[in-house]
Amino acid sequence: MLPSLAWTGIAIAAYGVPAVAAAAVTIDLTARQTLTSFGAAGAWWPNDLANFPVEKQAELADILFSPSGIWLSSYRYNLGSNGGSDTHDCYQPYRNIQSPALTNGTYDFSRDPAGRRFLEYAANHSVPSITFFLNSAPSFIASNQRSFGWDFTANATEAFADYIAKVLSHYTDQGIKISHVSPMNEPDYLHPAGDQEGMTVGPEKRAYIFEAIKRKLSTTSAKNVGVIGDETSQVNQARNTWSQWLPNSTETVAGLALHNYDFPLDSDLRALWTDIQSLTKGKTSPPVKFTEACCATSAGTGQAVFGSQYDPGMTNTLIVARQVWQYLTILQAESFDWWTAVSSLPCSPSVFGDTCYKSFNASSGFNDALVYIDGDYNRTGDYNFYTTKRTFLLKHLATFHRPGSVRHDVDHTNLPDGVFAIASKGPRPATQTSTLGKDGYWNIMFMNNGTTPQTIQLQVPDKANILTQIVETTPSDDWRTVPIIPNVLYFGTITVTLPAQSIRTVRFAKGI
Repeated sequence: MLPSLAWTGIAIAAYGVPAVAAAAVTIDLTARQTLTSFGAAGAWWPNDLANFPVEKQAELADILFSPSGIWLSSYRYNLGSNGGSDTHDCYQPYRNIQSPALTNGTYDFSRDPAGRRFLEYAANHSVPSITFFLNSAPSFIASNQRSFGWDFTANATEAFADYIAKVLSHYTDQGIKISHVSPMNEPDYLHPAGDQEGMTVGPEKRAYIFEAIKRKLSTTSAKNVGVIGDETSQVNQARNTWSQWLPNSTETVAGLALHNYDFPLDSDLRALWTDIQSLTKGKTSPPVKFTEACCATSAGTGQAVFGSQYDPGMTNTLIVARQVWQYLTILQAESFDWWTAVSSLPCSPSVFGDTCYKSFNASSGFNDALVYIDGDYNRTGDYNFYTTKRTFLLKHLATFHRPGSVRHDVDHTNLPDGVFAIASKGPRPATQTSTLGKDGYWNIMFMNNGTTPQTIQLQVPDKANILTQIVETTPSDDWRTVPIIPNVLYFGTITVTLPAQSIRTVRFAKGI
């Protein structure tokens, strides 16, 4: 269960006092993309969690994967590339991820016990979408026999595809339901010094790799695993390189995977969307899958936005929320994955007190995780987990917009400046036994980035709906359920009040 859940509220906030200059906001009933998942990566941090007590590891799994926690619907398992006797290892030991393939090309599937443990936790919690992603091909394939610092060569394509097919079929046979494989993560970075695993892959080689992997998988038990690519690190770089592989990969890749480390403008994303339609002209375009974001220090654009900073509050959380809105509405992404699920705090709470994890730090730490730990746990004995407001943003997304939900556009014309909204219509939870919502639920998430409260009039979607739930995340509350009057059928409009710097989700059960 997530720490610090609060369950009190004031009913007037649900219905509002008479609105002042509030205009009607409408939801377009035209269905857009089907949403598949919201998640995070299991990269690097399992090597730390392996040193935590077993009961604390299970607690973290519940925080990440259970309905009482964030309830992530996607988990990205980092399939490592280190063979055990490589010519050089990454200089940060915890970023050496053991491959099941040894440097000599033989296999040992007992390797990477820490990563496999949390992969199994995700599978046991029935996480709907599990992706295996690689920063590099394994060292036995690499020309330098390392997991970093090499440029993928075309003559390694078949061996690389064989490796992926062998590994994925092994895990499939073990009962892991793998949805996707991403064979190259940020193929535009060489990482020559070994700060982490990584390889470059020329854009002209990528289509051949995707095709070879799909072909090899088709003859194995992992034949239903979709290949996604290419996880380019920047949107504007994708605009410059996707033309070299996408036209030949529309029937090969199951998703167009992308990162946003140039923190693009809306216009950049619209241009990329136009590019995608042009490059796949006459064919069905694979869906966009946003697969990594982190570490913004401001709401600006450009590579300089990335940097060291720890902001556990609403400012960074709303920056991320705006990024989610960008990708879901402009690129019509079917999924959104945050970078890493767990990272280290910039200090030790047992030494610096609560301010260590509750206060803004302008120069230490990173806005890179959903859950934080004391990186000095071996010395302090602190095995606690620390959440930020960003944790609860992902809980809003993953809880209310479950797999199979269909996104609908929200007309932003009448929303105040700094307010954005994401709406979807989703199925009734399988655990619900009443007839309420048998035709589905509408979920509208409002994000108020302003420093003052806003009151809006929301046009109730469909003919009529029953308001069933309002949950908000604010500077003072992580997850506050706002009391409502139950079983009231709403026609026309409803007044919704948005606290300053807040996220508020409003849920309706479809009425008549």
